[in-house]
Amino acid sequence: VDVVVDDRLPVRDGKLLFVRSAQRAEFWASLLEKAYAKLHGSYEVMRGGHMNEAFVDFTGGVGEVLYLQPNTPGLFSALRHALAKESLVGATALSDRGEYRTEDGLVRGHAYSVTGTHKITLGFAKVRLLRLRNPWGHVEWSGAWSDSCPRWAALPEAWREALLVKKEDGEFWMGLEDFLQHFNTVQICSLSPEVLGPQPKGGGWHVHTFQGRWVRGFNAGGGQPGNETFWTNPQFQLTLQDPDEEEREDDEGGPWGGWGAGGARPGMGGRRSKCTVLLSLIQRNRRRLRARGVTYLTVGFHVFRLLGLQDSPRRRELLAGLLRADRSPFSIRRDVSRRCRLAPGHYLIVPSTAHVGEESDFTFRIYTECQHTAREIDNAVSADLQVLTTPSAPLDFDLEQLFHELAGEEEAISTAQLQALLSLALEPPGEIGFRTCEQLIHCFGQRGHCLTLPEFQQLWYRLQGWQATFNKFDADKSGTMNSHELRLALNTAGFQLNNQLTQLLTSRYRDSRLRVDLDRFVSCVTQLTCLFRHCSQCLGEGEGLVYMTKRQWMELATFS
Repeated sequence: VDVVVDDRLPVRDGKLLFVRSAQRAEFWASLLEKAYAKLHGSYEVMRGGHMNEAFVDFTGGVGEVLYLQPNTPGLFSALRHALAKESLVGATALSDRGEYRTEDGLVRGHAYSVTGTHKITLGFAKVRLLRLRNPWGHVEWSGAWSDSCPRWAALPEAWREALLVKKEDGEFWMGLEDFLQHFNTVQICSLSPEVLGPQPKGGGWHVHTFQGRWVRGFNAGGGQPGNETFWTNPQFQLTLQDPDEEEREDDEGGPWGGWGAGGARPGMGGRRSKCTVLLSLIQRNRRRLRARGVTYLTVGFHVFRLLGLQDSPRRRELLAGLLRADRSPFSIRRDVSRRCRLAPGHYLIVPSTAHVGEESDFTFRIYTECQHTAREIDNAVSADLQVLTTPSAPLDFDLEQLFHELAGEEEAISTAQLQALLSLALEPPGEIGFRTCEQLIHCFGQRGHCLTLPEFQQLWYRLQGWQATFNKFDADKSGTMNSHELRLALNTAGFQLNNQLTQLLTSRYRDSRLRVDLDRFVSCVTQLTCLFRHCSQCLGEGEGLVYMTKRQWMELATFS
């Protein structure tokens, strides 16, 4: 995103209000902060937040948050691996009363960067050290392994020269045990290949990025897999082929928790080769609306194991039978991420809001250490051949007599007469509106403004099938179906539509209660029938392209 700013900066009493450098002539940080504020709407909306949000915004990477416990397993190995891959790593000592300095030189309520790790041996003991930096450039840890700690004297001189820098520069060493005692969270930002360059240290990542939106009544199905609308959520298929080249220590039961899908449970028969998968879900465009009362939603995602490569997992009956392989926490945060250890195979990932009907734009990203394939589950736009035909069947005697009475000497019925005929002939609830009757005549009538008896026979044959389809999805016999059922109803009627087109149709044909009645459903399938028939007549030979004149397009658009 390009953001253009001028060089006017907010000041008070001649001093910059926000970010400023110790060098009075250095303003790049203040200008960058102004651009960031403009991107989000104001300086005000940047108050608070999380370190990882800034990591992600300025690098385009994927952020993770580890909540530390006194005995968090595998943390040292995880930090060492992250730094080897040139990830950004930060740590925070939380505070309920703002920033304040402790007796041992740490600042609570303050963010530190983690810049290095080192493992040393003292006698029979192994000591794990972390190097941290206070971004202030001063105020350092004064406990064990600080710059002035006497323990350094026990190390060989070469080690001291390589590790120890006795300087008040904000950077210091501390032991892992002290780190776990004083810090509450670790934030890791894994950088994208675009940032790392063509030959990154540690091997880099393979990345897929998807943009999406949860829409009320269409694909905002909530976060409970047992819910009847859960299957409507956006879905992504991930295929992992090759496991990571080597297993890292403390892999099982590491700081991200769990032992993952397809892996060997600790103590249950050893280890199996697995793939490191980093999944990230970001809510887009909500921070800038904070002044209007818009807050972040509770979001997360589920990972299911597919036993085979499924062509179309977006089916209610299929999703209900899948084994869940992993899941993220559902959090009220902009970024929700999860590092998984998954066996090679096929997986289905379902990002969602926690509650049904909540709308938001989102970005979903997949990072893996080895090559993978990923795609959004979607359908190609198509229609069954029977949709393009015009079969008919003889009418009941009473219905045919009623048609002749309304048609009179013209031997054809108008829009108003068709509406009256259908109101008498259709099983309740069978009210069809005037506008829908116009569309039916346009679709089935050769003259465009009336229907002859053979044309009405074709219409009636189709209409009976459409009403049967509608009744199938009107489970409570209320005369309406839920808008999220429209996709299934259209599939039953012979139409395979992609996500974008289905979303547009759902938004157009649902009412304010997110319901679709028979009139709206018939209007929708009539329009689709007319559209597919018209386009099939304009198909180029073997090209898969539709050719039409401007007049043909205008005629088609008039009834779409």
